[in-house]
Amino acid sequence: MLAVATLTPAQAALLITDVVDQLELAYGRDRQPTSLQRGAVMVSESGQLTLECAGNAKSWGELRGAVVDLLRRIAANSRSAEFADRLEEAIAESITEGPDSDDLVKKTRRAAATEFDPSEVERKRRQIAALVSAAQGRALPDVPVVEQPDVPIQPIQASSLASNSWHPPTGKVWHRKRRRPSRRRWILALIAILILIGMVWAAPKAWSELNRGWHTLLDPVDTSMPNQISPVSPPPPVPEAAPPPGTEPGPVQTALPGVAGPITRVAATFANGACEAGQPCTMRVDVGVDPAANVGAVTWNLTVYDRCTGVVLPGGAVTVPVPPGGQETYGIGSVVLPPGSALAVAAITTAPAAAASAPVYVPAENATCSDGSPRAGG
Repeated sequence: MLAVATLTPAQAALLITDVVDQLELAYGRDRQPTSLQRGAVMVSESGQLTLECAGNAKSWGELRGAVVDLLRRIAANSRSAEFADRLEEAIAESITEGPDSDDLVKKTRRAAATEFDPSEVERKRRQIAALVSAAQGRALPDVPVVEQPDVPIQPIQASSLASNSWHPPTGKVWHRKRRRPSRRRWILALIAILILIGMVWAAPKAWSELNRGWHTLLDPVDTSMPNQISPVSPPPPVPEAAPPPGTEPGPVQTALPGVAGPITRVAATFANGACEAGQPCTMRVDVGVDPAANVGAVTWNLTVYDRCTGVVLPGGAVTVPVPPGGQETYGIGSVVLPPGSALAVAAITTAPAAAASAPVYVPAENATCSDGSPRAGG
């Protein structure tokens, strides 16, 4: 008969480690399953748990079941429900993987190792020995116990390490201590005070605006003001602005089709908004290709047309890859626009075939050529 008291998680973990150590020794000594007799579980004065086995069990499963039942009762007698749940998960995993006792030993030992520090093992065992001595009415050992349990010890009598129906008290004692308000609470209180002051300061102005809007909505006409308007002569008509002198610029002729060979489409658009004459201009060029052609890459350049003088200025070549089986690709190019009042930019492909996009005008509308400039297209 063993009398025990409520265990801390670390004390329960040490006892569970002793149990799996005993199981490992029994399993590896002669490979013959033994039986756990009633009263075989003992805790020595040094706080070490031992198992006294007698007779042979029918199978390793019988010994394993008895050990699992003992482990569960030790965990149930600890103060931590989380530790009991974690131990139950380890037992369930070992049962799922197979009947091998090595799996039970490894997983149970791993779950118990998280509850105590190896440097505290000796002190914890002295505490276990003191608890057992107190539960059985023996004199306490000469070695002093440094750490006292948080919950008063309430000994019970049992034939095993714990009762299946008894659970340790889990009452909280922190509410009996007066605590200082935390810094976070002071900061939240200060923020609330500042918000309240801001609301008080802004309330009159907000009320005034709300009152004025309310009166404007319900009574938009001020009856105190005269509602008659003195006749006045109409304002003189505004003369229409004279059209600027100059001639209309000519159209742009690229002399190339929009579709050629494996190229199915060429389109040029402004990449960063409208461009201006005399400034760099960034364009995006989208090229559609026949996926069956597997062209690999497309080469194009940005060509600038002066719609007033007919001057054509080709830009640098840009090559963009086309993925295998791809239907289109795109690239970004830049060209410096010359000074001029009517310009146009078009994308001209040179490989795998020659094609051209529709011209993009700079400016987009209301372009004129100054007097004396010939009207000619590119």
